[in-house]
This record gives sequence, C-alpha cells and structure tokens, in this order.
Amino acid sequence: MARLNVQAAWEHSWFFGFLLRVWEGSIFYRMVMAVVLWVRRVGPDTMTGRIWLSDWPAGAGFADSVIGRVLLGLNRWALRVTGPLSAFMARTWESSLFVRAGAAVMRRVGPVLESSWAVQSVLGYVGDTELAPSENAPPRAVSPFLPMLGAVLGLLALIPSPDPGQGGLNPTILMVLGIWGVAGLWLLQKLMLRDFTWRASSVFLPLTVFLVFAVASALMSVDRGASLQNLLLWFTAALLFFLVVNLVRNSRDVAAFMGPIMAAGVLMALWSVYQVKVPPEVTEAWVDPEMEKGLVRTFAGMNNPNYLALYMELFIPVVVALWIHQPKRRLELTGIMGAMAVALLLTQSRAGWLGLAVAAVAFILLRAARWSFLLVLGAIAVWQVLPESMIDRIRTAFDPTHTSNVYRGSIRIGVLRTVRENWLFGTGLGAKAFSDVYATNMMAAARAAHAHHTFLEMLGETGIFGFAAVVWTLFAALRRTIAAGVERLRSPVPAAVASAIIAVLVHGTAEHIWYNPKILFSFWAVVGLGMGLVLGDKEGAKA
Repeated sequence: MARLNVQAAWEHSWFFGFLLRVWEGSIFYRMVMAVVLWVRRVGPDTMTGRIWLSDWPAGAGFADSVIGRVLLGLNRWALRVTGPLSAFMARTWESSLFVRAGAAVMRRVGPVLESSWAVQSVLGYVGDTELAPSENAPPRAVSPFLPMLGAVLGLLALIPSPDPGQGGLNPTILMVLGIWGVAGLWLLQKLMLRDFTWRASSVFLPLTVFLVFAVASALMSVDRGASLQNLLLWFTAALLFFLVVNLVRNSRDVAAFMGPIMAAGVLMALWSVYQVKVPPEVTEAWVDPEMEKGLVRTFAGMNNPNYLALYMELFIPVVVALWIHQPKRRLELTGIMGAMAVALLLTQSRAGWLGLAVAAVAFILLRAARWSFLLVLGAIAVWQVLPESMIDRIRTAFDPTHTSNVYRGSIRIGVLRTVRENWLFGTGLGAKAFSDVYATNMMAAARAAHAHHTFLEMLGETGIFGFAAVVWTLFAALRRTIAAGVERLRSPVPAAVASAIIAVLVHGTAEHIWYNPKILFSFWAVVGLGMGLVLGDKEGAKA
C-alpha cells in the first residue's frame, strides 16, 4: 500500500505535472499516440479494418453463411460418428493399468511436488498468479498440455543442432515430434470428451492463406525436397499457434506455458557465462578481426548468437508481464529476467540490444503512456552507465567499414537481383531454395545461407503473394494484441506479445528470424499466447 501511496503522490506532484504537460504537448508524443490510437480504432466496417482484423461475418451472420452451415454440419456429423467410440475410449482409458498406477503415484508424491520450490518454478508459479480484472472467469484447471509445450520450446531448445553431415540429437526433429505428439494427445482428449469446439483467431485466416501460397511455392521450388521439408516446419508452427490459442485462456495458462521456458532461459544464461570463460570453437566469423579482436559472442545451445538474442527478445517481455501478475514472486522473476537479459547482452548482438530496447519502449507506450517521457531520461541515464565496450559495439552498427556492414551490403545487392528475377512466385519455400538461386546472383565473397533480412527473404522465397499474406498475418496479430494491450482491465500479456513481435521484426531487418526452427516455433507460440489472451475464456469465439 505504501508503494501505491508514493506512486500516487509522485503522479500528483507539481514537478510530475509539469513534465507531463511538456511531454504531452510535444510533437513527437502526439505523433506516436496518433499512430497507437489509429491502430486501436480501425474498425471492421472499413476496408482497412477488415485487412487488419482479417474479419469474416460473426454471430448469426456467420451461422447463416455457407461456410457456417458447412462447419455446423461437420460438427454434428463428428458428434454422431464419434459418440460410441468416445464412450469406449473413455472407459478403456479410465480403467487402464497406466491410469490407475499414475493416480496411485500422484496420491503419494503429489503433495510433495506441489510444495516443492523447484517444481513450482518450472510450472511458472501458476498458483501465485493473480488474474487481471477482465479475467474473473469461473475457476478451471490449467491444461497439462501447456507445460508440455513449454518444455518442447524451452528444454529442447537447449540441445545444439548438429553440423551438417554429423550425427547426434537433432532438436528440430524432436521439437516437431513433440508438437505433433501433444497435438495428438489433445485431439484424443477432445475425442473422449466429445468436445469439438474450436477457438478461431483472426490470425488464423491470413496464416492459412500464407500456407496455401507456401504449398504452391514448395511445389514450384528449384529444390522441391528442401522446400517440402521447410513446409513441414511451417505447418508445425501453424499447428503450435492453433494449439496455444485453444489452450491459453488467462494469465495462469501463460504462466504454466512459460515455466519451462523461464527455466531454460536461466540455463542458457549460465551456459553463456561459461562460454565467456571458456570460449567455444566456432566455424563462423562473428566479429571483425581488426576492430573487435578478442570479443567473445555467446550462443548457448542456439548455434548462433543472433538466434539466442531473438529467443530472449521473444520471451523477456512475457516474463515482464508475468512479473506484474505475480507480486508474490517478483524477487524470483526479477532474477529470471536479469539472467535472460545477461544472456542477451553476452550475445553481443547489436540488433538484439536494439530489439529489446524497442520492446521496452512499445510496452511502456501501451501500458503506461503517461510515463513515456521517462524513456528519454532513462535512455540518457543508461547511455552514461554503459561500459565502453558496449558503446563501441553499438557504434560499429553505423560504421560502413565494419565487416558485418560491408558483408550485409554486398548480400543485399545479390538478394535484390534474386528478388527482381523471382518476384511473382519466388524461388521456392525455404532458405535452401533461395540460396541456390542467390548463388547465381551474388557478388564475390558474399556467400550467404539466407538474405539476412526477413521481409526480403520471404519475398524472395514465396513471391509477392506469399509476402503479402505474411504482412497481412503480422498486421492482424499486431492490431489485436495492441488493441487489447492498451486496455487497463486486461492482462498486460497482449501488450508484451505486441512488444515482442515488434522487437523481433526490428531485428528481422538484419537477420532472417525464421531461418532457425527454434525461433520459428517460438515466434508463433508467442503470437498464440497473445491471441489466446485476447479471446479470454470464450468458447467457439474469434478475436
């Protein structure tokens, strides 16, 4: 209570009022808020709004439409066909030796596990999560599939990908099997419960349109085998998005999903510190040998510093939102956020640092715009305390003679040639098909596995139609999460998701964010978190 009184006294002070009046009267603030309000207010009755919302008829209008009648008929048919099968499966499952043995074990160890600090941390401190005012829904159990999906994205991400031609565990294969396995169990559960209601997100329509173009791009690819493999990854990412949207209803679900990911984030931070002490042998040149000799860039199990930075950019904003939801666990969550921030800093990724800074700005503008003038003061203060090595690293981003800038500039020339030649249908889905064509257009010594620019890469892979579908999908996700994020009675998670999306898209101007399957899956899972929270506890609804 004392904290709230101090905050109220500060907000009603003369000095705060003076700063606020100056800030809110500035041209910059008005421009920013005009954009935020426009994004929020674009309505479904305008053409622009329909593009943003990917809207289709709702309510009675949808039920009376051809598509609505077809879906309703399929639902009735599924209930009629699966009725006897569902009852048989339910009786068989409940009477099985596996279930009875599991129940006996849980009766003995359940109380111990529930009181264990380690178990609570891995499960995201679900019991200590306070719901937002708009989340006052009837109590319900958190789905066990959420921590399972979190473990797939968190713990399996710790496994480094083997080099081409080498054996060993392949985390991509394990993650694909894990996601489809959880989807199978979830479908089995719905079959036994005869529950065939689905939650439809507005992102689902444009994402489906993109997948249609992705299929066409894979079939017309210059390397069809590689493109079909990449198509499987995209379908897996879309399935993961659909699962998360249907499983996440409130902030407790988010906590359960994030528990294993936060544990993995701490382990990655410890691994990064170890790599600073014992630098690993790498095959890629990630630093300028003349300007940055001796600089160590860490990557933990992500095989590349930029992908570790992207992973942290995606999940740190969500941890910040959970910090708001869990006042009893703020000490632990502060430590987790600090560890993940250290992991990002040790990557020495300039785009990662910029992305996290952009995420912080976006989150404050969405949740506490009145305090946004402190961003300027905070930026000045942070710049004063930054170590000289970090300042030098940031300055190199604007140095045209730095090898990474020269390299990316040379790549852009070959990429633009490739895009110009394949602008209609693209080279084929996946970086492999794109790089095969790029190799015929590249400048000398500018060999690259991808375009090092997400939007150029997608334009080159799938052509103008696939690229338009990607932009449409991202707009739909951002509009919904921004509109929900600025509402004070809602959870801050949608605002965190919008901030994370903006952060990685900023990073995407210097890196292909979806090249690494771990980041591809993580990105669409985070988007699913936001859309699930936008829907709330509604059944068969869309948002």
